[in-house]
Amino acid sequence: METVSQRNGGKFVEFEKIVFKDKLEREIVIRAYEVKDHEALLEMYLNYNPEDRSLGLPPVGKKAIENWISYLEKKGFSIVAEHNGKIVGHLAIVEDEKDPKVVDLAIYLAREYQNQGIGTQMVKAIIDFAKRKGYKKITLVTDRLNWRAIRVYRKCGFNTVLASYELYMELPLNS
Repeated sequence: METVSQRNGGKFVEFEKIVFKDKLEREIVIRAYEVKDHEALLEMYLNYNPEDRSLGLPPVGKKAIENWISYLEKKGFSIVAEHNGKIVGHLAIVEDEKDPKVVDLAIYLAREYQNQGIGTQMVKAIIDFAKRKGYKKITLVTDRLNWRAIRVYRKCGFNTVLASYELYMELPLNS
């Protein structure tokens, strides 16, 4: 594994690049997002299937997506999944405004890369990263009917803490 050091979210971070084969035997690279990836990530979101949007995210429209990506560049830490040099997945964590030891997670995969083990690998990688960084908990919110995502989160150890129209989940971390 290769460790990449970079500035992200205003902080200097290290993230170990992961290379693996998904269920279709495609070579997938999971690595830290870099600002130079902005256009490629924008392209992924411009082509994102509208049926895969959840709770208003990712946003719709080029300007809204650009603003959202810029926000995540400034406030969070992101990793991307690549296949043949194309970004096919994005996972971001952002520190909770009330408790900087808690991070909120969001993950998105292009439709043709869903259900192939990529999301699970990305979530596991960010859990390891968050533990190393000393965070005490990862939280997330998803649509309660987003079964694919819920299955991944549960597989990675997340528990439901509140269920309504949305599902609130969390994973306490043992630092």
